Amino acid sequence: MRLIDTSKKIGCDDVVKCFFDFNDLDLNVYKKLKEDGELKAQDLADKLKKERSTVYRSLQKLTKCGLCIKKSNNINTGGHFHTYICIDSKLVKLKVESCINNWYKSMKETIKVFENE
Repeated sequence: MRLIDTSKKIGCDDVVKCFFDFNDLDLNVYKKLKEDGELKAQDLADKLKKERSTVYRSLQKLTKCGLCIKKSNNINTGGHFHTYICIDSKLVKLKVESCINNWYKSMKETIKVFENE
């Protein structure tokens, strides 16, 4: 039987990747968007040297979990385009803390069931 190594230092990136089911690219997209501010998917793809469709999938994931917001912008001559912007870091922290608290509660309930079996 192998136990989880609780002595290993866990970083913020590890926590975010774990609770939001992010891969390295998702995390890099989030960090670049946070660093540069509001961007189009293509601009973000250019900065990260990735295909727009690949970055767009990460942006969809970030939007779905609430870490970024998709904004629709109108063009004066007609049409529109989308930009993405990260939510405030304090709100991300609250989301992560909520995930941790829910996980802890779930684990405690699971242990009680295990004890009774």
